[in-house]
Amino acid sequence: MDLAASAEKTTEKKYRKYDFYSPRKFTKDRMKMISGIFENYTRVINSRINGLLHTTCEISVESVEEQRYYEFSNALTEGDVLVLADVQFAHNQQAGEQLMLSMMDRLMGGEGDVDPALPAGYNFTDLELKLYESIVKDLISVLGGSWENYIDLSFGVRRMETNPTLVQLIGLDETVVIIGINIQFSNCSGQMNFCLPGSMLSAIFARIAAANQAGRGAGE
Repeated sequence: MDLAASAEKTTEKKYRKYDFYSPRKFTKDRMKMISGIFENYTRVINSRINGLLHTTCEISVESVEEQRYYEFSNALTEGDVLVLADVQFAHNQQAGEQLMLSMMDRLMGGEGDVDPALPAGYNFTDLELKLYESIVKDLISVLGGSWENYIDLSFGVRRMETNPTLVQLIGLDETVVIIGINIQFSNCSGQMNFCLPGSMLSAIFARIAAANQAGRGAGE
C-alpha cells in the first residue's frame, strides 16, 4: 500500500494557478514571435548606433512580458520621455535619462560620459529633446523591417511626451506587451522599453493569420 501511494504521488501533475482577473491574451508562440522580431531589431539598431555614434555597444532583448498598461505607466517617472509612434495603430517607447544623455554626448563628439550626480527625474533641455528626437526617429524608422518576414509595416514618430505620468494614452487595464532592450556602452548602460498595445498586436496577428490562410488556399 505504501508503494502504491508513493507511486501515485510521483505521478501527480502540478498545475500553475490561473489568474482569471488578468488572463493572458497572447500564447507562448505569439510571445516567442515578438521576441524573435525584436532580436532581429536589436541587430539592426546595433549597427546603426555604432555608425551614428562611432562607437561599439552591445544590445540585447532583456525581457518580453505581457502586462496591464497601468503596470507600465506606474513605473514611469516625471523625468522619463515617452515617444508615441504610429503604425496604423500606436505603440510607446521609453528610454532612461542617463542612456540617452550618453548617446547625445557621443552624437556631439564626446566620450559618452554622464554626470554621476545627475538628479533623479532630470528634465531634458529643449536642445537635448531635439537630439533625443533625432536619435529615436532613426531607431524607430527601421522597426518595420524586423516584421517583414510576417507582414509589411512602417513605423514613424508621432510626438514626444516629457511628462508621461500625466498622459493616459490607452485604458489602464488594457493588455500590453513590454519589450525591454538593454544597451551597453563601455562607460554607460541603460534600458529602452517598448510598450505594444494588445489591440494593435491582435490586429497585426489577425492580418498575419489571414495572409497565411490566403497563401495556403492559393497553394492548394
